[in-house]
Amino acid sequence: MAACIQNAEELLNAARAVPKGSNHIALHLTALALEEIGKSSMIFMSSLRDPGQGDEDRKRPVDWIEDHERKLFWAVWSPRFDNDAPWQGIQQAMNLAKHIHEARLATLYVDPADPDARTRILDAELENLIGLTEARLDMEKAKKLRELTNEQKSDIDWFFFASEDPQLRMMIFSKGSFEKQAEFKEDPDRWIRWLRTTIEESNRAAVEMTRKEINRVPPEGEQGYGDKWEVKIRLKSWSHSIRPKPLKEWNEGIDKIKLFTTNDKSELLVKFIAPKSLQCQMVWQMGMQSSMLLVNAVNIGTAGFFWWYLPTFISKFAESVFDLEQKTEVLLERSPQLKISWGHLALSSEDLKQVRIVLMHMIKIREPLQRAPYERYFRALALMAKNDIFFQFEPNVLTEFHLVLKEAMAAYGDWDGNEGTLDNAIDAAFQPLNGGADFVAMIKDLVQVAAMTTRGENKTRPITLDDVAKMKVGCDVYLRLKAAQEMHKEMAALKSSKDAAKAGT
Repeated sequence: MAACIQNAEELLNAARAVPKGSNHIALHLTALALEEIGKSSMIFMSSLRDPGQGDEDRKRPVDWIEDHERKLFWAVWSPRFDNDAPWQGIQQAMNLAKHIHEARLATLYVDPADPDARTRILDAELENLIGLTEARLDMEKAKKLRELTNEQKSDIDWFFFASEDPQLRMMIFSKGSFEKQAEFKEDPDRWIRWLRTTIEESNRAAVEMTRKEINRVPPEGEQGYGDKWEVKIRLKSWSHSIRPKPLKEWNEGIDKIKLFTTNDKSELLVKFIAPKSLQCQMVWQMGMQSSMLLVNAVNIGTAGFFWWYLPTFISKFAESVFDLEQKTEVLLERSPQLKISWGHLALSSEDLKQVRIVLMHMIKIREPLQRAPYERYFRALALMAKNDIFFQFEPNVLTEFHLVLKEAMAAYGDWDGNEGTLDNAIDAAFQPLNGGADFVAMIKDLVQVAAMTTRGENKTRPITLDDVAKMKVGCDVYLRLKAAQEMHKEMAALKSSKDAAKAGT
């Protein structure tokens, strides 16, 4: 710890000595000094680990010292010197650590796309950072180490790891938690002990509640229809931007599946509501089945792409490539990126109308033969989400979607399963759509390419994500058509039944 503080002081002195006009270099040195201060705190917390706890595989704080933002955060904020700060201070510390690190990355090396970035570090910003680092350094130098009890060591060790847990972090760094810290004033040990006790008691209560719920006898009759469970999923869209108005219309018409926007316009938040009659052990299965149905319906209804996550490594595998001879960073990316160009689409009321029709149709399907293409469709979506530069699945996804179309046409009676009649069957199946000869010809060509690829006969035709998207749209168009036709049949049958009832009366 002493070596870290000494190095921090030397780095800060070097930052002060940087000539005017080189603020980006002074900022980098000051950030390094702050990181050394944060590292000192992480070393201290690592020293508290009891080797007899049986958790040797669990990382210690020092195992994270390559994480720059973490070190900056633990330098800026600590439960031992932040007693008088407002509760929002923790989020401010996180934001400040991120800002310092990003400013350093943006200005340390010359970016050919923004060669003047280093000149935008203002004198005032630099002075503020140097002042903060000086204050933190003085506080560290004034610290007096004391022997801690085993309980204190255990609590501080727990605090570090609890603060890294996304679920517990929301409780630890909440307004109520920091109000409690202010109440304990100069005794942060009590605050950490209170946090740990509160969270552990909450966990015990949750376990007991779960045990009781598993053994609960679900109510029967009207009581069993009351709302009890809420399952929430978050979907990312590669194709559509999400806006509130169409979702409001959906929510007014659908009771147990609610759609919401988030701060991310490409994100769709979905909440499924389930009744009291559903026991705890069935919630996971219900949630998964409902999610699969809705995700299929949203993808088919919009002819776009929605999933829990999107491919990340679609053009780069390296964090950076640096030319040591020229002393500059080089941008190396795959071109084209492994990304489908869907255009600028907004999720509309008409899209959600199609989603509703498809969803209602899928819910009513009971025959395994008709369920099979929708199950395969879901698997194809999963492969699309996993497609990246490390393992490209374009041929596999194209094959899956072409089998979706063939299985669906067979299940709905539009094809007899004979490969020799497939082209004519596709012509007849898509004829009610009046989609044009070019569209149908494209679908038939992709089906043929996929079949040849499956048989290992495709030696020259490269398969792209553009092919995958077109084959998916072909499936979407066909499945939407079948859902709409089934809906019209049901409406006609209902009308006929009502007419017959009236005539009988």
